[in-house]
This record gives sequence, structure tokens and C-alpha cells, in this order.
Amino acid sequence: MRAFLVRSFAALTVAAGMAGAFPASAGAQVGHLPDKSPYEDFKIGQSLTVLGGWLAVKRDLADVAPKAAWNAGLRYDIGVGGPASLFVRYLVSPSERKLLAPGNTRATRQIGTPGVTTHLFDGGLDISLTGRKTWHNLMPSVNGGAGLISDFAQADTGAYRFGTKFAFNYGFSVRYLAKRGPQLRLDATNFLWQYQYPDRYFILASDTTSILTDTRNREAWRGNWSLSLGVTLPLFK
Repeated sequence: MRAFLVRSFAALTVAAGMAGAFPASAGAQVGHLPDKSPYEDFKIGQSLTVLGGWLAVKRDLADVAPKAAWNAGLRYDIGVGGPASLFVRYLVSPSERKLLAPGNTRATRQIGTPGVTTHLFDGGLDISLTGRKTWHNLMPSVNGGAGLISDFAQADTGAYRFGTKFAFNYGFSVRYLAKRGPQLRLDATNFLWQYQYPDRYFILASDTTSILTDTRNREAWRGNWSLSLGVTLPLFK
């Protein structure tokens, strides 16, 4: 996990340096009259995005995590200088998961598929790759941050509990900033969180099987990609 955080921070640092240098090169481009240039200045201010998409939850080791499902939410951005802005985001994803009885044999271990609603609240830093300019009305960016994820549920009959845990994120976005009308935003984000399994998941049933066999897998990290499309409303222009 430490290696991932170091790599993510390094990537964002490099991206920030590239973004800082890009506008200067764009401003010095050759072969475009000012009114014909594909680049246009853009003030990175405050905005609110209403978004919806798909949360592709990766199968966890015990296969008890919430399944992939649609999600919806809000995102608030505020420029903090240069190509950078801070954001906070809230997502909700109603889904279902497997309910397992660890003491049962493999054939009868799954005893239900209860509904579950996952809530994710996070924030971070977003860096525009074209600085404070758009290119053909597009503004690509990279981002990274951290937050919390929870299903607000108690432990089930098998002693498993998703609980409330830290979630780290990194990804990229593309905004379409039309001169008139609504702005559009496409986000691809990888959320990483850790699963923790109870002791019962390692106890053998009467058929000599268990949900998990290697106690080194008591805790496991998984990355879960989300793809969303949103409508962005500028604030306080």
C-alpha cells in the first residue's frame, strides 16, 4: 500500500509540472491566429456536478462484497490556483451481496443475497493537464485523494461486516466546456479499499471445506473502477 501511495503522489507531481508548463507552450504555438486557436483561456472556479455511472466492484477473496451496480452522486470543485482544484464527492450505490454461513458445507453455504447500499465520501486534488486553458473545449485532468466508504450495516449471521473504512482514489477526467449550455464531465476513478474477514471464514465445515483457507488473506486490498458521466453547473461566476 505504501508503494501505491508513493507512485500516486509521484504521478500527480509529474502531472502538475506538465500542466504548469503546458499553457506556456500552448500560448507560444505557431500557425494559429488568436481567433483560430484551438486553445482558450478558462477560469477554474467553483462548480457542482450531478453524476451517475457504474461502480465495477471487483470480486473479493470471499465473494461477499457488494456486487457491481449503478451509482449516483454529487461532486463539488473549487480552484486553488494555477491548474489545480480541490474536490469533494459523495456517491451512493444500491446493490446486493452474498450472505454466507461459514459452518455450512460448500453446497449449502450461501443462504441469501440481501440488498446493501454503499456510501462513499471522498475528496482530493484535481490537476488540469492543459493548465488554465481548454483544447477544442476539452479539459483533461488527473486526480487523487482519499475518503471513507461504508454500508452502515451490522455484522451478518456469518460474523462478516463490511463496516466503515478508508478508501483511496486515483483517476482521470475529461470535461467538455461549451461556450453556451451545460458542461459535461466524464470521470474514470479507481477506488481502493481493504476487506477484513472474521475467524469463522477459516474454520472447516463438515465437508472439510472453508470459505478461506490461507490466513494470510485475512485482510486484502482491492481496486474498484467507477465510470461516471455528469452535468456540471458553474457556481458564482
